[in-house]
Parts: sequence; structure tokens; C-alpha cells
Amino acid sequence: MSDLKNIEKLVFSFFCDSSDFNGIPLRQVSQDLNLEYEESIDHIKELVKSGIVSIQSSTNPHIIGFQHHPVQSQLEILEHAKSIKVEKQSFGNFELAVETTEYPICLYPTPEYAKKNRDIDKYGYAKYSIDLALSEPQMSFRFFETDILERYSNEPRFDFEFKDFSGQISCKYDDEGNPILREEDQIFLKSFGLGFDSSDARVVAVMLCDLGKLSSEHQVAWGAKEIPKTECKVLDDYYNNLILGQWITSKSVFTALIDEINAIYKITESIFGVPLFHKELDGEHRPKNFTFFFSPTSKNYYDFINLLDKYLSENINKSFFESSLELEELKPIGDNMVERVQKGTLRLLEEWVNQSFRFPDDSFPKKMLKPLKNVRRERQKPAHKVIENDYDPKFIDKQKKIVEACYISIGSLRKNLQTHPKAKDVELDDRPERDNVKYF
Repeated sequence: MSDLKNIEKLVFSFFCDSSDFNGIPLRQVSQDLNLEYEESIDHIKELVKSGIVSIQSSTNPHIIGFQHHPVQSQLEILEHAKSIKVEKQSFGNFELAVETTEYPICLYPTPEYAKKNRDIDKYGYAKYSIDLALSEPQMSFRFFETDILERYSNEPRFDFEFKDFSGQISCKYDDEGNPILREEDQIFLKSFGLGFDSSDARVVAVMLCDLGKLSSEHQVAWGAKEIPKTECKVLDDYYNNLILGQWITSKSVFTALIDEINAIYKITESIFGVPLFHKELDGEHRPKNFTFFFSPTSKNYYDFINLLDKYLSENINKSFFESSLELEELKPIGDNMVERVQKGTLRLLEEWVNQSFRFPDDSFPKKMLKPLKNVRRERQKPAHKVIENDYDPKFIDKQKKIVEACYISIGSLRKNLQTHPKAKDVELDDRPERDNVKYF
């Protein structure tokens, strides 16, 4: 058998035998086949030209990263690799042979070669495992309709965690450390993120390597919701954080609103001894409806409204107003009779704002708190009539507009509170006015 054929067979068998779809290191080829190093490179260049072998050269060439590179680039890298030497390094009693390069090289079968020669029957219907087995780049993205997440968020036996632009899914375990789901559902999706399709509608983006770790049953379910990747793009913040390892300096409007509520809690507690809100909110672990990963159904929308009202008007602490306002009012009920009724939290807040701050326009407090009242009004709709669970993209815009308005409203209240002389002594975790807030 010729040297070319031996190299072809070695590269292909190494890739097929690897459980993680790894490539064979360049220098190992010459060592395993007892060839001169530079001679083996010349043979590999011929295989690259023939569309049989593809190389990866990076700090981690042991996986196919983002793409298969142009043939000419591969040939230039291989030619340069002839100058790479091996140095021996000692670590105590151990001695290692290390190549003098920051960008080692590994070899893979090309996707075209793998499709013609690899037996994929063992993967069954696990389409993303098949893609990996056929030399598709592990760090390429696939895109999905947002309702694929409903399967997991609506099942209490899954841990389902959202952050601003990403999330994670795993199965839960009992107190003894045993999974509470059947084997097929014992999955771990390391990361999913936000993306957009050609019409700028939100989609879910997942790297191929993470999809390939799902069970066959779950790969089929995700495959049914896949959107052609040519129509989609990954959110820059998610890509830069996940792939480039950059810090995300921006935050979502949902996180920004929580930060404003928590800032008001700290400011009012410090100044008045009683916080305006009953409690601070957990910005790390929050329900799925308080994220961008929102499937546009009426049920999800009103669940979001219900949650938003709990965070806002229901979270307002009536005790905060005891020293400055009447908490009740007399309401006529006919025949010269009145009844004593409790004032609502939003009514109390508006009265307190009117009393506590000076505004050039007397209507400003009412305008400032209007978004909070709109949330309360919107929350009442399902209580007074039966609403079918409809799917309509308009719910995305409604969610975005109402949470943005509430963020601006609460932010205005926080800024007014910070004009208080004692507010300068209150240390906040963040400076909300300086944040790069994103709405999408």
C-alpha cells in the first residue's frame, strides 16, 4: 500500500475511533507510519489537494472548530510546519517532547470524504451526532424556534436556568444523587443563546458539539424545530462571551429593571429606615418569562405580565408610607354613608412622589407611574374573561414595550430618590445609568 493510502487510512480510522471526534496530530502520522516528518507533510499536502484530508491549526486543533479552511491556506500552514522542531522538557523525573509552536496541527477527513466512506448506522436518528461524525465543525451553530424550550421549562424535573442572553438545561436529581428522569431524558445542554432569523425574530442558538451530547430522542425533538442556519445569526454578546471569552458589559432590560428595583430598596431602606419594596429580587435565577427567550403565546405573555406586576406593584411595601400618608380613605356608598377602604400601592406611591419631589409639571408623577398602572390593568384581563392560548408574534413587541416602559419608570424614580441629601452615602452594586441596556 502506498504512503498516501496509508496516511489516508490512518487519518480516517483515528477520527472514526475517537469518541470525541478528534483529529490525529500531524507529527504522529510520521511516527506511526515510520516516515520522514517532512516527507509525510508532502504526502498530506497531496491529500489536502485531493479533498481527502483537512487540517486544523490553532491553540486547540484537536476538534474541528468553526470551519474547514480554504485549501490554499492549509497548504501554506503545512509547508510552514516543516520548520517546527521538537524540544525536550523535563518535569521532575518526567521528560516530554514538545513542539515549538503555539498552533499545533491535527488532521481530519473532509466532510465529503466522510460522507462517502463512514458508516453512520450506529448513530441512528441522532442527527447532530451524525453531523459531528461527518466532520462538521463542532463550534458551528444550529438555530431553533424558541418554543423548543417549552418542553424543558414546563417540566419541573428539569433544571432550567436563564441568564441575559443564554441559558442551560439539565435533569434534576433526588436527595441521594440519583436522576429522577428516565435514562433518555438525563441530558445536559451546556449552553444555549439568543439569535435572530432573517426577519429579526428571536431564535435559540446552540453549538453543534453541545447538541451532539443530547440523547437520540432529544436530538430528534430539537431537529424538528431547527431553522436553516443560512437565515440566522448569533447575538454578538453571546458569541463574544462564549467563543471569544470576552466579558459582557451590556445587560438586558430585564436585569436592568431588577437592578433598579434593588437600588431603590437599598436607597429607601438607608434613608428612611423602611424599604419601598418588600424584598430585593434575585437577578441570577429568575423565571423563563422574565427573559428574551419568550415564545409568543398569550399564555406566556400573561404569565410575564403577572410576574412583572408581582415584581412591581405587589412588591411595594405599604409600611413605607405609614409615617407620611393616610393608608385608607372614606368612600361614599350611598344614603349619606361611607366606608373605609385601603388605598392601593400604586395610589400610595403616586401620592408620596407628589408630596416628596418638586416637578416643573404637576402631571409628571402620574406620567412616570403610568407604565406600572398599565401592567396592573393588563394583568386584570385574564381575570375577567377567558383568553385562548394563541400564538402571535405581536406578543414579543408587547412584552418588549411594556418592560422597557417600566424600566424607564422605575429608573426615573430611582434618579429622583438619589437627589435626597442622604442618598450620596448609599453604596450601590451597579450604576444603572451607565449600563449598556439592551431591549431586543
